[in-house]
Amino acid sequence: MGYLALEDSQVKVWIISSVSIDIQPLILRKSTAYDMWTVLAWMYGRKKRVLRTYQIKRSIYSLKQGDLSIATFFAALKTKWEELDYHVNDDWHCGSDHALYWDKEWMDQTFIFLGGLRDEFESITSQILNCDEVPGIEEVYARVESEEQRRQVMHIDTSQGSSPSAFVSRASGIGQRPVRRCSHCNKSGHSVDFCWDLHPERWLVRGRPPSSRRSPSVPEPSQSSPSNVAKSKLSSDQIKELQAYISRLSTTQEDTST
Repeated sequence: MGYLALEDSQVKVWIISSVSIDIQPLILRKSTAYDMWTVLAWMYGRKKRVLRTYQIKRSIYSLKQGDLSIATFFAALKTKWEELDYHVNDDWHCGSDHALYWDKEWMDQTFIFLGGLRDEFESITSQILNCDEVPGIEEVYARVESEEQRRQVMHIDTSQGSSPSAFVSRASGIGQRPVRRCSHCNKSGHSVDFCWDLHPERWLVRGRPPSSRRSPSVPEPSQSSPSNVAKSKLSSDQIKELQAYISRLSTTQEDTST
């Protein structure tokens, strides 16, 4: 008994030292540490537990997602639910009471979580509530978070696909062909390799005369125009053949017109 009395005295000292001076007179006359603890529990323990329970529940029901992500919002609710469980002291008479209690708590948690979401998750909320059996809070959280990720991915794809730079990049290579310009005659539509002034024989090989927009003048083979002969790089025989071909072509066109 002496050992138990010594321990009880030590506990009494600890209790008295842990309370404020104005509360100490209320427990100094108690004979045991248990009596001291009972008085303090009735005076302050229950009162503080009820007040704290009210504060926690009020903060839970007023908590909304706002600008928070689904994970951050759910974590905030989870922390408050765990703190609320610490202050709740229900009396259960059998195991079924415990099961019924948690079924009710999980349903309430699901409603609180869905009710605090932003309006953009109204569709997934309706799908969950229209189920024959509302899933647990963990499954509800997983489905809502998946919807959030899907929306984020769709928003990125939409913003990239509709940006003006995307249309510019797509249309930059459409309908644009390089304009060919001859470095000899400075006319567009052909390059120097296909210039009539330099290569009339290429048009003859193709079997058709040059453009009808202009009639080319073939220089006469004479001594006064050696520069033209050298420039075209045609021999006298080739020039004669070319003149004969053009003459036949003109005769054919006149016969056809008459």
